[in-house]
Amino acid sequence: MKKVQQAFGAFGIVSAIAVAAYLTRMYTAGNLEISSNNQDWGGFGSYIGVIIAPAASLLAAYMVYIGLSSTGHQLKLTLAREAIERLDTQLELLLNQPFYNDCHGEKYLGAPLRKVVYDLSNNNIQANESSRMIFLPLLHNIAILTHSIRHYIDLSRDIPSTKKDNHWLGDLEKFYWIDKYSAICSRMIKIVGEEAFKDRISETQLESFEIVMRGR
Repeated sequence: MKKVQQAFGAFGIVSAIAVAAYLTRMYTAGNLEISSNNQDWGGFGSYIGVIIAPAASLLAAYMVYIGLSSTGHQLKLTLAREAIERLDTQLELLLNQPFYNDCHGEKYLGAPLRKVVYDLSNNNIQANESSRMIFLPLLHNIAILTHSIRHYIDLSRDIPSTKKDNHWLGDLEKFYWIDKYSAICSRMIKIVGEEAFKDRISETQLESFEIVMRGR
C-alpha cells in the first residue's frame, strides 16, 4: 500500500513539474493572460501529453505489477493454509484413534490414544520401546505441521500494509497452536526423550517447532 502511495505521489510530482515548467516558459515569453485561442490550449495539451503520457503508462504498468504480486501472495497464503488444515485434520484423527497395541496390556488395548499418552507421561505405566516407536512418528508429523505454520506466519508478515503492524497475526497464529498441541507434545517428548525427538526430525523442522510450540 505504501508503494502504491509513493507511485501516485511521484506521478503527481512529475505532473506538477511539467505544468510549472510550461507556466514558467509562458511567463518568460510575456504571456501572462489566459488565452482564449483554441490552438494555444491545444499546444498546452500536446505539451502536457508528451510529458504525462509516458509517466501515466509507467504508473499503469506498475499498478498491474502490484496487482499480480498481491494476487500471487494471496495464493501462497491460501495454499499454505490449506496444507496446514490437512495436516491438522490428520493429526486430530491420529490422536483420537484407539490405541491398538497390547504393549501395555489389555487394559490399554483400544483405549483412547490421548489417555495412553497422559498415563505414560504421569508414570502411571512404564514406557517401552514399542510405545516410543508409536509416538515418534506422531511428533514428527507435528514438527512438519509447525514448519508449515512458520511458513504461513512468514507470509502473513509480508501482507501489504501502510504500517508495520502484521506481527500480531503471527502471534495470534502461534497462540492458537500452542494452546492446541503444546501440552500433548510435551508429554509425548517426555515419553520418547528429547534426544530421540531431535534425532527424528530435521534441523529446520526443529527450529520451526521451537518457534511455534515453544515461542523461541
